[in-house]
Amino acid sequence: MRNKMLSEEEIRRLFESLSIREIIEPALDNWIAYESTGKTIINLKTGKIQGIRLNNNELLDMSYDSEHIELYKIEQEEDLFDIEDLLDSEEYEKFLDFKLEKEEDEYFDSYNPELFSEFCNIESIDEKERQLKILIENYEEYRFSNYQDFEHSIILKYYDEEDYTY
Repeated sequence: MRNKMLSEEEIRRLFESLSIREIIEPALDNWIAYESTGKTIINLKTGKIQGIRLNNNELLDMSYDSEHIELYKIEQEEDLFDIEDLLDSEEYEKFLDFKLEKEEDEYFDSYNPELFSEFCNIESIDEKERQLKILIENYEEYRFSNYQDFEHSIILKYYDEEDYTY
C-alpha cells in the first residue's frame, strides 16, 4: 500500500487520462434531488476516483481532508433537469399524456419525482444516460472551455494556496 501522496505530475497525468464521464458519473450516482449531495473525489494516496453521498445536513469539509480532492459536486438542492430537456418532442408529448392519466388517480402528486422514472421504465428510456448527456454537455461548456484553468483549480486544492506560487 502506498503511504505517500501523489505528486503534482501524477495528478496531472491522472486528469489527462480521465474522461468527463468518469468525473461526473460518480457524483450523479450519489446525488438524490433535495436529499443528498453527490461528489466525485480523488484519493491522493491511491489515485482512486470515487463518488460519495452526503445526506441532508451532513457535512464533509474537504478543506481539512488532506487525502482527497473534490473533482465535481452536485448539490442536493439542485433541480438539474427539466423533463423537456431529457425527452425529445414526441417523448415529451407521451409523458404529458401519461401524466394526465395519472392525474385521474385521487392520490396523484405532481411533484413526485418517481413519476418521470416510472414513465422512463415504461418507455424503455435510460433516464441516467439522458441525465449524464446533459451534465457532460454542460461540463464541457463551462469547465473544459479552458482546461488549464480547470486543472489549475484542482492543483490549487492539492496545495495550501498560501504556500503555492504560480
